[in-house]
Formats: sequence, C-alpha cells, structure tokens
Amino acid sequence: MAWEHPVWKPPVPEGRAPAPDATVAEAPRRALPREEAFAWIAGEDPRPLLVLRECRSCAGTEKALLSTSENNEKTLLLSKWFHCVRLPVHVTEPDHPFAKLWEEKLPGGGIPHLFLATPDGRVVIPLRGDQSQSELHGAMEKMLAIHYRRDPARNAREIGKLLARLDHIDSMEATLKERFDHEIEKNGPDSPKLRRIRQDLDDLKQERKEVLMRYEKLLEVPLRTRKGDTSG
Repeated sequence: MAWEHPVWKPPVPEGRAPAPDATVAEAPRRALPREEAFAWIAGEDPRPLLVLRECRSCAGTEKALLSTSENNEKTLLLSKWFHCVRLPVHVTEPDHPFAKLWEEKLPGGGIPHLFLATPDGRVVIPLRGDQSQSELHGAMEKMLAIHYRRDPARNAREIGKLLARLDHIDSMEATLKERFDHEIEKNGPDSPKLRRIRQDLDDLKQERKEVLMRYEKLLEVPLRTRKGDTSG
C-alpha cells in the first residue's frame, strides 16, 4: 500500500515569515472545518480517498483493511486508483485538525475505522474495519465508478493476470539460470547449448518488458471529472 501520512501545519501569513533563528510560539491545536480538513488531506491529488484511522490495537498494521485469512490481491490492485491516507490513533480527539473527517458515522452510530470519499468529502462511504472483502470491494468499486470514465476493476483483473505471468517468467528465468550454470560446470563455457539458453533468457527479458509496459498502460484510467466535481 502506498500510504500518505499528512500532518497539518498552520499557514504562515504572507510577508510574516519568521527569521531563521527566531523562536515562534506554537499555534493552539484546533479541529479544522470539515471542508478544509478534506482539502488538506486530498491536496492536489484528484483521485478518490481511502482513509485509514489507526487504533491502539492495530497501530502499525493494516488489519482494518487487509484480510489475515484471505487473498488481498484485489484490494491491493483496486487501491492503486485511490489516494491512500493513513492517520494516527489520536485523530478523533476533538481538537485534532482532522477530527471532523470522522463526522460521517457508521449505520447505527460509531466512528468508522476507515472510509472512502470524494476529495471534497461530499460523498463518504464509512467502513467498520471488520468488513468482509466483498463489502469492501463493492464500496471501492462504487467510489471508483464515481471518479473514472472506465471501470478500473476491469483493469485490475487484467493486471492480476499480468502479475501471474510475471511470476511465471521469474520461475522460468530461475530454471534457465540453473541450467546455464549446470551446463558450464559440466561442459565448460564453450558448450553449444549455452547459446540456446542465452537466447531463451533474452526472450524472457523481452517478454517481461512487454508485460510491464502493458501493466503501466492498464494503470492509466482517465478520471471522469475535475477534482472536487462529482456531478459529471
């Protein structure tokens, strides 16, 4: 997971930057207005947000998002089209700058462990942290449909096939290198079989290059709308 860990810093008024050696009193901590908090964590990234709140029992882990008993490949692939933000345990304290990000409660009440949202916070899908993978993937696909002109989930399935192909290429390459070393040991560096093995290794190298190019292409899904505009 490619996480960002935003930290709010109060803006310095224009023309009032302190001298390098000056001592500056720290501004009192306060909760930002909800719209401002979303704008801060979204930054210039127009992708939908996936925001994870750590808790004392899962700090330093991704247990609220990733399963410990099932394959997480689809979750990891879908996350590539999200702006993934990770916030600390104390983020829900009333005076934390990002406290109002958590105003959208779970059905029946309770603070979500993570949520998916548009960058402006107009659409939020709160999640408990113990949701099933099907529930998580359904929510992720729903949010992706709001933002992208084509369905990234379809690309994710193709990327999954490419990753399997890369695993096969790695396995084939390891086998050929073993054969190469064995042939040198058995018949010396002038063995005519080495030429064929080298050619097979070159072919795998080219295939890997083509697979990676296809992988990068599949990641390029155009956004449906401008940042902050979910009406189109």
